Amino acid sequence: MAKEMSACGVLCSSCPAFHGKAKGIEHQKQTAAAWKRIFKLNAKAETLTCGGCQGPEKELLRYCRTCKAQQCCREKGLHSCAECPVKACARLEKAQAVWDGVPKLEKKLSRADFVKYVKPYCGHRERLEQARRAHS
Repeated sequence: MAKEMSACGVLCSSCPAFHGKAKGIEHQKQTAAAWKRIFKLNAKAETLTCGGCQGPEKELLRYCRTCKAQQCCREKGLHSCAECPVKACARLEKAQAVWDGVPKLEKKLSRADFVKYVKPYCGHRERLEQARRAHS
């Protein structure tokens, strides 16, 4: 499977919600339980499916629909913020700030939980910067 990155640098294709419906309701239930335990999110299992930032808008995870960086990329026809000529952007900074604290969870979680439910959101700033350099 090709890696798919969000507008702000999160690794969509490694997120447990990515194509969650196709992975089945048991996968969605496990993800809902883990996200409740780890992130304190209350989500119905059947809603934990996403086509990624660049997927159809109706397939976006509820939390991703409100992301201003993702909305901006859609409006500009960009795959990610890496393609945008604006380097200092408040929308991107706000989107990335959401994920800045997640690496700290590595010390609090089992290795398996960290890898499956948290790691896709780590390294987002570096990943986006690498994509920006590759795009230039």
